[in-house]
Amino acid sequence: MKKIRIITILLAAVVTFSSCSKYEKLLKKSDNETKYKLGMECYNIGKYRYATKFFEPVLLYLRGTERDDSVNFYFAKAYYLSGDPYTAEYYFDMFKRTFPRSIFAEEATYLYAACLYSQSHRPELDQVPTIKCITALNEYLYTYPNGNPDHRKKSETVMEELQQRLIDKSFLAAKLYFKIEDYRSAVESFKNHLKDYPDSKHREDALFLILKSSYLYATHSKPDKRRERYQNTIDEYLNLTSEYPVSNYKKEAENMYAVAIKATQFGAKSIEHSNQNNTNE
Repeated sequence: MKKIRIITILLAAVVTFSSCSKYEKLLKKSDNETKYKLGMECYNIGKYRYATKFFEPVLLYLRGTERDDSVNFYFAKAYYLSGDPYTAEYYFDMFKRTFPRSIFAEEATYLYAACLYSQSHRPELDQVPTIKCITALNEYLYTYPNGNPDHRKKSETVMEELQQRLIDKSFLAAKLYFKIEDYRSAVESFKNHLKDYPDSKHREDALFLILKSSYLYATHSKPDKRRERYQNTIDEYLNLTSEYPVSNYKKEAENMYAVAIKATQFGAKSIEHSNQNNTNE
């Protein structure tokens, strides 16, 4: 059984090598018309890498002819189908700019956005490709209001996903300030998050972390600045409880509120949890 498997693998390798060798020879010897036909042949049977090799030399040859847009489109799409969205992105972008009235223009615009989508990262990482993809999807939806229904539906779904990715990125960036104990920056960053994304699914968490950051900022401040900063804590507590009267953080929020009330009423010389060796100016 093992021998049969080895023989099968070897035969497959021989067939693949001979096929590759055949295409390499044709690539060197064929004229432009033959290369175009071979490119389409390779494309139709799924040999996309070879399709790009055959198409590339004839791009200039077919420039200005009735096949100009088709060869450029299939050239870009062959890169996309071969699993190279970076190169495909470049050629689809060139295509939609060069051939805006082509019958392939709509699909090229859609696939350009698809290339950018495949480059988009999880929220923790850089979101430049995400922003570019959202822009491209908006362009597609605006330019082709009566376009392919499946493409439009997919575009709208992806748009929602990418918007959520940006919301998550914004929240995580603010949370990082909290984790490194830069509480003043955390408050500002969480507030910016809520300003930019008022309907954020992280809204309750953000309001609570604003409260907690404000509380910790006051707790670690110099004694002469604590009273004012605890007053800010009280304000943030009221912001949280006005929107979420039955908050998931109710008990912890009430404990911080009680400390802040005591500090503002009787001074803040010896507030619980204070840290004399780590003060904020």
